[in-house]
Amino acid sequence: MRVAAIGQGYVGLPLSIAIASSGHTLYAVEIDPARYESLRDCRSYVVDVTDEELRRETGNKRYVPVSDLADVPEVDVYVISTPTPLTEDKQPDLSTLDRALAQVAEVARPGALIVIESTIFPGATRRHIAPLFERLSGLTAGVDVFFAYSPDRVDPGRDSVLCDVPKLVSGLDDRSLDAIRTFYGTVFKEVVPVSSCEVAEFTKLLENTFRYLNIAFVNELSKATSEMNISLREVISAASTKPFGYMPFHHGPGVGGHCLPNNVHYLNHALNSAGHKSELLNAAAEINDSMPRHVIQRLAASLELRGRGLQGATVLILGVAFKSGVADSRNSPALAIAAELVSLGATVKVTDPWLGIDIVSDTFTAVELTAQECGGADAVLLVTDHEEIDYETVLASADLILDCRGMLNAAEVEQL
Repeated sequence: MRVAAIGQGYVGLPLSIAIASSGHTLYAVEIDPARYESLRDCRSYVVDVTDEELRRETGNKRYVPVSDLADVPEVDVYVISTPTPLTEDKQPDLSTLDRALAQVAEVARPGALIVIESTIFPGATRRHIAPLFERLSGLTAGVDVFFAYSPDRVDPGRDSVLCDVPKLVSGLDDRSLDAIRTFYGTVFKEVVPVSSCEVAEFTKLLENTFRYLNIAFVNELSKATSEMNISLREVISAASTKPFGYMPFHHGPGVGGHCLPNNVHYLNHALNSAGHKSELLNAAAEINDSMPRHVIQRLAASLELRGRGLQGATVLILGVAFKSGVADSRNSPALAIAAELVSLGATVKVTDPWLGIDIVSDTFTAVELTAQECGGADAVLLVTDHEEIDYETVLASADLILDCRGMLNAAEVEQL
């Protein structure tokens, strides 16, 4: 089949390579000039796709980068994987998705299958996306074209094969469901159909919010156990020996990335629209959002014991990415911590082996990790536990280390 995949980010690019590898011809639509040039040069900017994979699929002409959907010939399937962030007041922002849909409406022909992969709130496909497309295109969903929703299950940096992860699919009607089952059945080892788009949309939010809530739980506990002289990480490790009824989650400096911090608000939006208010979701968001401030309070207390303060201190942050093994800093707690430290009079330096020294920010300076930088800092703050960080140099050179991830077991290291 011929497929147009709109959006080549952490979801769209791995999915596009999987589709191309399955024998389909895929036109990869990426409007960002820098990303488009990288794709043309077969240079991957996503950890889950290698340059070799790009060269292979580009060389056999099954993966074709384009910068404008208008340049794509008529295709059978449109896959939309654009970002769906939040507005300033924490409401769903579907504007980028709507723009992509408007482009599809200009070129789609009868018989096309349109697949939404972006995270949306329950009911969005049926009540917002399909009606918008119908108004713009003059085509009727379920008659002229077919709409399906299939939430991504991408975990950047995890050593797993995308096609091995069961693929959840749904359609606005039976014909749409049959179409996406047939299409994704050629790509994924297992396709899991559900009864409606609303179920699939809600499932995506449930999967991510489940994790978010449990992280909030251990984050809340970490504030108490540090004062009780109890190692919460040891408690979690001990509880993990139970073979049933328990799943380990770990506390840290906050929750970052595109999905987890946003999805809880998408779920909250859906519940509020149905006339329900979730105190649990609001509390979880408040707890996780408070962790960067808690980190700074712990750091300030440690400096005070050494006769120092945050005013005028130099703090070196290890890791800016929102999680280890990725070069993605979206919503990273490191950014919130750095901004708050600067507001309190500190000088902030950061080092991240995945992002390099070209990070541009008004609040910090990116540096190479050296013994001089570690030794010259009043405190070193481990925020993102990349394996590539030279921890031996950190341990040998730093005066004060606050470990927010439980990576360093040395006695002189303070744990969050």
